[in-house]
Amino acid sequence: MIFTRTGFGKLLAALAAVAVLTACGGPAEKKAPAPETISGVKTAKAELQQVADEIEAPGVVRSAATAQVAARVMGTITEVAVREGDAVRRGQMLVRLDEQELQARLSAADAALESARAGREEAARGLAAAEAQDQVAAKTYGRYQFLREQKSVSAQEFDEIEARQRAAQAARAAAEARGRQAEAMLARAESEASAAKTVAAYARVVAPFDGVVVRRTAEPGAMASPGDVLLTLEDTSRYRLEATLEARSAAAVRRGSAARVRLDAVPEREFTGTVVELEAGADAASQTVRARIELPRDAAIRSGLFGRAWFARGTRKVLAVPRSAVIERGQLRALYVVDAAGLARLRFITLGVDIGGLVEVLSGLAEGERIVLEAQGRELDGRVVAAGEAGR
Repeated sequence: MIFTRTGFGKLLAALAAVAVLTACGGPAEKKAPAPETISGVKTAKAELQQVADEIEAPGVVRSAATAQVAARVMGTITEVAVREGDAVRRGQMLVRLDEQELQARLSAADAALESARAGREEAARGLAAAEAQDQVAAKTYGRYQFLREQKSVSAQEFDEIEARQRAAQAARAAAEARGRQAEAMLARAESEASAAKTVAAYARVVAPFDGVVVRRTAEPGAMASPGDVLLTLEDTSRYRLEATLEARSAAAVRRGSAARVRLDAVPEREFTGTVVELEAGADAASQTVRARIELPRDAAIRSGLFGRAWFARGTRKVLAVPRSAVIERGQLRALYVVDAAGLARLRFITLGVDIGGLVEVLSGLAEGERIVLEAQGRELDGRVVAAGEAGR
C-alpha cells in the first residue's frame, strides 16, 4: 500500500486520537439512576414470640344427639307429618302406620282382661262359699268329738261327720287353687293388654327429643318393617367437633381442657370449645384417637362442617410477623425485607400456623431483620423506604 505525505499525516493523527481515548478509558460511561425513595412505609424488626405450643387436629361437626327414628312394628305408612328441615318437639307425631290390626289385637287383649277379671271374681265367690262350709264342718266335727268322748254318738255317725269335714277342707283347698289360677290368668291378661296397648302406640312414631328433621326416608303407602329407618333427627341446641388426633399426641389432651376451633365454612371466626369425651384406646388401623369438643351455641355452626382444633400443651418461641406484612403471589408467600441502607427486597418465605394476628415464619427470614409491615399494594422491590417507622 502506498501513502502520500498528506494521507500518512492524517493516519498518524487518527492513531493518536485513538491512543488518547484508550488511555482515558473510552467514551464517558453513564451513571445508574439512584433508586426511588418511598415515604410513609411502616417497618419493624422480626422478633421471636412466646406462643402456645399446640396440637392441631382435623375434625367434623356432629350433633351431640342424633336419632334414627325407625318403625317398631310392621305396617303400611299412612301419613308422614314432617319434611326435611322441619323443627319438631319431643313427643310430636312424625309418622303414622296403619293401626287397624294393632287396634284389633288391643281390643282382643282388653276382652281377655275383662274375662280374667270376671273369672277372678267368680273364684273369689267360690272360695268364700268353700270357706264357710269348711268352718261349719269344723264346728260340727268339734261337737261330735265331744259327744264321742261322752259315748253319746255312734261310730258310724262320727265317721260321717269326719268325712264331711274332710270334704269341706278339700273343697276349700280346691277353691283356693282356683283363686290362685284366676289371679295368675288376670296378671297374664293385664300384661298382654299392656303389651297390646304399647304395641298399638307404635303405630304413631313420635320425636324422641326437640330437634330438626335432617333426613326423610319414609313416604305414605310404603310398607315399614321393624327396624326400617323412617327419619333422622338432630338436636340443634348442641354441637360437637369430632377431632382425630395422632395417638402419640393424644396423651397431652385431657377431658375438660379447652380447645381452639376454626371451621372451613367461617374461616374468619374462631370458637372456643371444651373436650367432653376422649377415647381411651387408639384405632388399630389408623393409630388415631377421637376427641369430642363441645362447641358454643352459634347460628354459624351446623352438622357436617369440616374444621380444625388446636389443643394447648405448653409454650414455644417462634419467629412471627403480622399477617398484614405477608404478600401473596399465587401459591407463594413473601414479604419485603429492608437492608441497612433502607433498600426493600421481596423475599419469599414459608409460613407456619396463625397466631392471632400474627403468622409463624418457618424459613426465609431471620430474627432482627427489618420488614415492611404494610405494603398496601405498592411495588417496593428495589426501592428505598423511609419515614413512617413503626420500628422496635
